[in-house]
Amino acid sequence: MIAVYCRQSIDKKDSISIEQQELSCRAFTFGAAYRKYSDKGYTGANTNRPEFAALMNDVQNGLIEKVIVYKVDRISRSLQDFVGIYSEFEKHGVEFISCNEQFDTSTAMGKATLQIIMVFAELERNMIQKRVKDNFYERAKKGLFLAGVAPYGFKKVPIVIEGIHTHMLQEDDEHPERMQAVRMALSEGC
Repeated sequence: MIAVYCRQSIDKKDSISIEQQELSCRAFTFGAAYRKYSDKGYTGANTNRPEFAALMNDVQNGLIEKVIVYKVDRISRSLQDFVGIYSEFEKHGVEFISCNEQFDTSTAMGKATLQIIMVFAELERNMIQKRVKDNFYERAKKGLFLAGVAPYGFKKVPIVIEGIHTHMLQEDDEHPERMQAVRMALSEGC
């Protein structure tokens, strides 16, 4: 059986959808039947994805002869994880095809190309993590609320800063006893 694996971390305007990935991969099936495995809302930083686990289970049970992905980083953004995944593919005689990165993994040059691509996928993941961390740090420096439910004694107040809709924290004036409890806890060193 041919497997088409698709993954999309988050919906955003410049990311390729699961449907678009499947459409691209379908061309590489040449009309043959295939099973689609798709994980929406999951990172490629690790392998903790339900449909990915199902795919690997089918690979290990000898049900898959070919795995097709839109790009290598859809299956993993970790070089270490990918080496293990690809080893499993080789162990079970599974051909691996990436629609956008054309290389022949049966040659030494093809395998080297694949590893180079994975190094850049991992680099991109690390850069995304740093940008998110830096963004949170800058938002916190400006006094913006980062995420979640407002802490006890506070409320979220909508605000627009530099064209960005966000929230700031303010004391909850509707429940002054809550802020009083917070102040008392802080003054007693809790």
